[in-house]
Amino acid sequence: MSQTTTRPGIRWPGVIWGALFALAAGVGILVLAVPDPQAVVGWIRPLLYAMRPEWFSAIVPLSIGLLVIALGVVWALQRRRSTDAAEPAAPAAPPAEAVPAAGTPHDG
Repeated sequence: MSQTTTRPGIRWPGVIWGALFALAAGVGILVLAVPDPQAVVGWIRPLLYAMRPEWFSAIVPLSIGLLVIALGVVWALQRRRSTDAAEPAAPAAPPAEAVPAAGTPHDG
């Protein structure tokens, strides 16, 4: 009797969300680690003052779109993983011989 072992699959949704959270944590640490907080404010302030109201009408849908894309990728990877992990379907039974219905003409 041979024993086969399969290695566990990679949980890609966890990898994706982990990468997004790591990126957010990295940005937070970078902002907190700057010795001069006014330098960060001095870098961000011109961007905020340069923004026009039209930009918000573009930023909001783009942000929502990025979130939808991230969720779609996670959903697709979860679906792929669940279909890969599903056991193969049992082979279909051979078709039964055709039996003519009562009252229909047939040879024989």
